Amino acid sequence: MNGKFTSLRSHRAIHLIDAENLVGGPVLSRLDVVRLRDAYSTSVPVGPMDHIVVATAHNSLLSVGAEWRGIRHEMRSGKDGADICLAEIVVYEHLAERFESIFIGSGDGGLAPFAAHLASQGASVTAVSRIGSLSPRMRLAASNIIYLDRPNVAAAMAS
Repeated sequence: MNGKFTSLRSHRAIHLIDAENLVGGPVLSRLDVVRLRDAYSTSVPVGPMDHIVVATAHNSLLSVGAEWRGIRHEMRSGKDGADICLAEIVVYEHLAERFESIFIGSGDGGLAPFAAHLASQGASVTAVSRIGSLSPRMRLAASNIIYLDRPNVAAAMAS
């Protein structure tokens, strides 16, 4: 990687979050989003200049928009809609050239090839998931793993 790209990506991170996958349900209430946002920020290192993208289906978009502000929202309904949104971002937005660290908030194996691609381009890829929801393919593709529902994080989500 040349010096220009190194300077553009140095110490930068992006968080690609499939909200329904991390919560574990197809329709999110505002309380679900608050708990997810709080658990994510408690468990995952999020810097003040990090980019956060939350993808969701149409039926959860209002809850996410109301409770998780100042981020990029993406919406696609249907089977794997949020995953498709996140995959398109990986494919079309040259993330490995722009970000040193990439956090994928989904345990879905469908995103594993995209995680592996980013890692092959020199990005540090961290999978963020719930215990029991991380696919074996994503476990292999990611450099690091963070579980949102470790005991101390689960307490934060329940309060």
